[in-house]
Amino acid sequence: MKLYVKLTKVETEQWNALKDSVKPPHVTDDEFAKILFFRGINGFMEELTTKINSMSDEEREEIIASGDDLSTSSSVDVIASGVE
Repeated sequence: MKLYVKLTKVETEQWNALKDSVKPPHVTDDEFAKILFFRGINGFMEELTTKINSMSDEEREEIIASGDDLSTSSSVDVIASGVE
């Protein structure tokens, strides 16, 4: 799978500055981007798991009772609210 991200000029400059300052020389640009991408996903999932685990039983029951499929955006918004 290929993933393309369109960056603004400023974002491109920030990406290049980050890459130039912390990417090891033996790591390709693609590998570096993949590492950061998956670290970001893992970080998000950890925060989401923490949020879900800190919900009260009442909050969980409310989401379940609403009949929402947890894969829908509205359910994710409810669960992820407060995750920054």
